Amino acid sequence: MSHFSEQVWADFVRGIGASETEQEAKEHLGSSCPECETTLAVWGRIAQLAARESAYAAPENLVRLVKLQFADQQSSQREAGLIASMIFDSATQPLPMGVRSGSASTRQIVYEAEGLTVDLRLERKPHSSTFSAAGQVLDKDAPLSWLGNAAIVLWNDKGHMLMKTVANDYGEFQFEFEHEDQLRISIITANRKTLRIALGNLE
Repeated sequence: MSHFSEQVWADFVRGIGASETEQEAKEHLGSSCPECETTLAVWGRIAQLAARESAYAAPENLVRLVKLQFADQQSSQREAGLIASMIFDSATQPLPMGVRSGSASTRQIVYEAEGLTVDLRLERKPHSSTFSAAGQVLDKDAPLSWLGNAAIVLWNDKGHMLMKTVANDYGEFQFEFEHEDQLRISIITANRKTLRIALGNLE
């Protein structure tokens, strides 16, 4: 299935695209394309922020996500960031004290880097190469503080962007992806360096 470009969806939410293209985009949405629905949701959120008072400054993470949308995918990852350390993997060790347990079919991986904790849970769909991922971004130094509006971007080992989404007000996010070796996740939060997670081989 072919997908529309980021520019088409950016114009779509603002109502400034060509009428023929807009109609084609509506028909495409009617086919229930998860990738384009996610892209439209991101641009819709950005458009809502832009529609507010002109003095409003959009959260830094959303601004950086917009830059990611238009940046060349081969060079987007050149930005310096923090490499997260894996502190727990349910596939290799028992649960540490204080970490919630997941179901037997779910792999739980916890990463940390300079005050940020990412609790990630991965589950492969039966008889499929598709994985579902659910996670939460937390501030380790403020246990009751969640990093809402964090931008989550999935890359392959060639630097191509595969997926992007935005965490909710509680720092929670979820997405699905097709299995590939050496996938990486970037987590973009306001006033912090980009956090980078290497997923490695999920088999």
